[in-house]
Amino acid sequence: MTSLPDVAIAGCGATTAVGCGVDALRSALRANASGLRHDTRFDSPRYQSSIVGAASQNGADSDDPAFRLADESLREAREQAREILSSISAARIGLVLSTTKANIVALERFAENRPCSDAARRHLQGNLLAADLAAAHGASGPAQCVSVACVSGLVAIQQGVKLIQRGDVDAVLVVGVDHLSAFVMAGFTALKAIDPNGCRPFDRDRSGLSPGEAGAAMVLVRASSAALSAITIRGWGGSNDANHPTGPSRDGSGLALAIRRALHAAGLQPQDIEYVNAHGTGTPYNDAMESLALRTVFGEQGPPVSGAKGMLGHTLGAAGVLETILCVLAIQERLLPGTPRLTVPAEGTPASLLREPRSVPQLNHVLKLNTGFGGVNGALILGHG
Repeated sequence: MTSLPDVAIAGCGATTAVGCGVDALRSALRANASGLRHDTRFDSPRYQSSIVGAASQNGADSDDPAFRLADESLREAREQAREILSSISAARIGLVLSTTKANIVALERFAENRPCSDAARRHLQGNLLAADLAAAHGASGPAQCVSVACVSGLVAIQQGVKLIQRGDVDAVLVVGVDHLSAFVMAGFTALKAIDPNGCRPFDRDRSGLSPGEAGAAMVLVRASSAALSAITIRGWGGSNDANHPTGPSRDGSGLALAIRRALHAAGLQPQDIEYVNAHGTGTPYNDAMESLALRTVFGEQGPPVSGAKGMLGHTLGAAGVLETILCVLAIQERLLPGTPRLTVPAEGTPASLLREPRSVPQLNHVLKLNTGFGGVNGALILGHG
């Protein structure tokens, strides 16, 4: 039986609340900095808070911010992987888009009778946004759009790996994007899910999330084509709680199952994981459920854990791709990331929860977690060395 080829990450790109480019993300990671800021667009009593993770380059007057954010991040990721991509024909390059809302601002403009370009209207549909991004970035192989709530990014990475392993393509551009909008802010306000003071994942006084926006992209290739030091996708797992339209299962059993499936797929044991990048929305139920799931799999003395949404906000469909890139940077920097905006850990959080970044001699196996509406759970393991 022929074994499936390993798949590596050859390039990354990101536009986020901490700046444009992966280097801005790297600097924020080292400094444990937060990009959450007051945004005048949402300075209204109709919203719980105006503190969000806004991407500064994403102009408030743009009618197509989803394409802009995705395009910017794809350009950077492709540039990092330029040498490898130059030897691959366009027909052998695919694209997988991860998004929950696509260009939702077009719908808002319709409702307000404001001008909206043909392209912006077209990009209200995720499949068409994926097709146009593929055309703009020289990917004429399969183009897909994944929309599975906030687990979309991890599923998109998995889809990209499968396209390569099946032999359908030689490279895949994976891009996650969602942008801030009145629609998103009003929706989370209706759920009473926004922290008025900005999200504080795993904190004793947490009371909700902070919406964010981002474009995040990576280039996947066969590991045999990448540098020897490249980081690979080792395995993944998923599950569904079937519990509630928006609330996670309180016992964390679904997420624990997804983690165990990822470990099995990677051929690893719980003790092999050296760092966990948590979903960590800052909502009371999510953080408590996630803490319980981690204790279920790893015991009371598990691997170091931290969350990034106090830095970037909850970027929805971009979160899985963006936070996986943070894991890539952590491995490259040999740095265990902190949890920005965490002050006093809540009761029941993992004893290994990191408040501040910490250097380590090496990181070989990292676990990335995401959960989402509808009870979906995702776990992805990165390997190095």
